[in-house]
Amino acid sequence: MLPFLGRRAAGLSVLFMCALLAGFAADRYAGSAANWVAAKATAVREIAAPDAAALFGKDRIRILLAGLDYDYDGKDQETSKHSRTDIIMAISLDFAHRRIDELSVPRDMVAVMPSGERAKINEAQSEGGITESQSVVAQWLGIPGFDRYVVLRIDTTKDLIDALGGIDVDVKNSDALTHSGPNGPVDYDDSWGHLHVHLKPGLQHLNGTGAVGYARFRHDWCSDPCRIMRQQAVIRATIDRIERDRLNTLAHATALLGVISKDIDTNMTAAEEIAAAMTFSHVSSGAIHTAQVPYVSTIDLPGYGDSIVPDEARKRALVAAMLLSPEERARRR
Repeated sequence: MLPFLGRRAAGLSVLFMCALLAGFAADRYAGSAANWVAAKATAVREIAAPDAAALFGKDRIRILLAGLDYDYDGKDQETSKHSRTDIIMAISLDFAHRRIDELSVPRDMVAVMPSGERAKINEAQSEGGITESQSVVAQWLGIPGFDRYVVLRIDTTKDLIDALGGIDVDVKNSDALTHSGPNGPVDYDDSWGHLHVHLKPGLQHLNGTGAVGYARFRHDWCSDPCRIMRQQAVIRATIDRIERDRLNTLAHATALLGVISKDIDTNMTAAEEIAAAMTFSHVSSGAIHTAQVPYVSTIDLPGYGDSIVPDEARKRALVAAMLLSPEERARRR
């Protein structure tokens, strides 16, 4: 059974990174880890014949990955009630070519809400949950829609990385990230936001708290675009760890089951999860292509403060290359 868990965890790194994810979906089954494994094993048998493309009815699917922001209540406890999206990733899984594309959308991008009001794009989650978030992000990107979603609850990334035993990350400041300039430490303290980052530059082994602190850091001149680059670096390091270790130990498998059941929500069925996992069971960071939508200016959006305006030409080109099928691209011409 452990090799099966390794395939599922490695293949679903597709969805973690899909951040952030080794693609772990919320546990739909009550009871012990043994019951969960039995249910997934049954799903494997049920989809033994059809492959992922046959099961989904298409050669590629689009997934919206949304990482929820959080605040602190009067008791200083984490809460994501009415939260916005802190992470927005549009992911394409190409089953035919075993290719994964991930396009990150900065959360401060200006978008139009269903009401017609202009707001930061991460406001959609707060207004109407994942349904509105899918609609707004799809319209903003200019794609027909998303086939599935994956929502990362509070502490997903920290819990996942701790379950893996930590990851190796090449820590970089904004100069090193953007200009190949001098690399210095990443230092920041925010007691109100519970963010304390004190990392030396260079390759380091980080636990979940350290990796999340690095990925959250945005307090330099590059701000959110550099934060997305750090998020993607953490994703690649996580997938490298999964690929290298194959997760064939009982300790890792049991810990990962706990993350899956507690931290992640999705509308993928058990059979769909496993079919996708089997397709990408040997995925490596080299098979994953990442980018982020660039911006051309910053504006003061009433009610929201500093917001960024996308480079529409580059956005259109990235969407065409990463998220559209050849048929969809042809219809655009």
